[in-house]
Amino acid sequence: MKLIWVISILFALALSHVNANCSADCPETEDVVWALGGGCSVFRNKCFFDKENCYRKPPLTITTKEECQKLCPDICPQIYQPVSGTYNGQVRNFGNACEKIVHSCKTGETFLD
Repeated sequence: MKLIWVISILFALALSHVNANCSADCPETEDVVWALGGGCSVFRNKCFFDKENCYRKPPLTITTKEECQKLCPDICPQIYQPVSGTYNGQVRNFGNACEKIVHSCKTGETFLD
């Protein structure tokens, strides 16, 4: 009986730790994480990567910049739906979200929205 109770407590603590990471605010520090999973994804730091991975099935996997950039898209739809992002205190504008993603993938610049 004690073993079941200990296992239950450990399981609850593990779940609370995962949920805490999923909802925690991430620091704005830039320590880029490159990840694979249906293409190349670029994250500002490990905290942003962990938050994205919280509920993803299958999860993204961390990789190198060189391996990830092999999967960067080359083209985007010609649909004008402007988006912007802030990088190093400067606002950058893009014609659409795809163009922003491609830019991040090819340069490693991560934007704060």
